[in-house]
Amino acid sequence: MLVADSISFQGRHSELVPPTSLRVAPGEMLLVAGEPQGARTALALLLSGRMKPGGGVVAWGGSARLAHLRKHSAVVDSPNINDPEAHLKVRDVVSEDLSLIPSPPWRKPNPKKWMAEHGYSDIAGDWVDAVDPVRLTEMLTQLAAENPQTRLLVVDSPDRHPGDDAVWLEALERFALSDREFAVIATVARVPDSWAGPVAYLGAAEPAAEFEPEPELEPAPDAEPEETSEDPGDPAPAEPDEQDSPDEQDEQDEQDEQDEQAAPTAEAPHPEPGEPAGEPSEAGESVGAGDIPAEPAEPEPQDTPAPAPQPASDPSQAKD
Repeated sequence: MLVADSISFQGRHSELVPPTSLRVAPGEMLLVAGEPQGARTALALLLSGRMKPGGGVVAWGGSARLAHLRKHSAVVDSPNINDPEAHLKVRDVVSEDLSLIPSPPWRKPNPKKWMAEHGYSDIAGDWVDAVDPVRLTEMLTQLAAENPQTRLLVVDSPDRHPGDDAVWLEALERFALSDREFAVIATVARVPDSWAGPVAYLGAAEPAAEFEPEPELEPAPDAEPEETSEDPGDPAPAEPDEQDSPDEQDEQDEQDEQDEQAAPTAEAPHPEPGEPAGEPSEAGESVGAGDIPAEPAEPEPQDTPAPAPQPASDPSQAKD
């Protein structure tokens, strides 16, 4: 389904397309009436994804991406846009349009065979401006429908050509009622008296109900945090370390102190007279005389210096 929600376009000097809302489903045909011709052409380009709206949203199949809309739509016989040149022959127009179908060259339809299958062989050599306008419009619409990806046909101002309005209305409605069920839009200057189908108007901006197009650039949703019973702002309680509690540690220290006092002090080495009560350990702490190492070491034997001989005070005693 095509949904246009308040789409608009600003021209160089004034608003070219006033806010306009409409919707058309596959298998339906919609007429959009409005003036002037430039506004109808601009609307046709907006509805087919050839121009980006200055305001509002246009979407096909729930997607608001212009590339998606452009891929599945075609604008037909738009004045000064893609209407056939008068100096071309019909077979040249057919050959050019068939060559634009996005498919490998060996799959593109043969122009001569295509015209024979669709009943246009009799006008293959005629100049474009010599062909009946209604028949030419039908042929151009058929060429646009040859693209297998096309689902939306936007025909720009078919009523500008001379002829009976009922004829081109019937021809376009056949595309909507075909097996492929095209969504067909025709922009017109006024609504023909013979038309009893749905109509929209240029500048009518009633909001489209129940329309929520997906954004053009949809970011991936972030993962939601898991719900917990605790306040997410509070830090998680730390688990107690596998160590003794302060009370147990104090009891252990008192027990160690009692064991040290009860241990025999005879095994502890006594410092020599004149030496300090303790020597500094490797950690920079002094070890006192009362401290008992884990494994007491035996005191190393110290050599006692021999007494120095005393000089004799009397030479007579030296001989003795």
